[in-house]
Amino acid sequence: MRSVPELQERFEAAEVHAPLSAHQRAELDQVLARAGAFEDLPGKWQAALLAAEADGTGPPAPGGCCGG
Repeated sequence: MRSVPELQERFEAAEVHAPLSAHQRAELDQVLARAGAFEDLPGKWQAALLAAEADGTGPPAPGGCCGG
């Protein structure tokens, strides 16, 4: 199970390359406040994070080739 701080760090790393609007940031902050794990995120946020990590805009996905 992921901790909320880890999820926050993953989204922050992705946001460096794909900034969120103020509205998106507020929505994400609310979602992260309620999420205890990646699986708790709504599908659109799971997909957004995985896409950012897959295309190189975010950190490597945990358990991936070079992400540990």
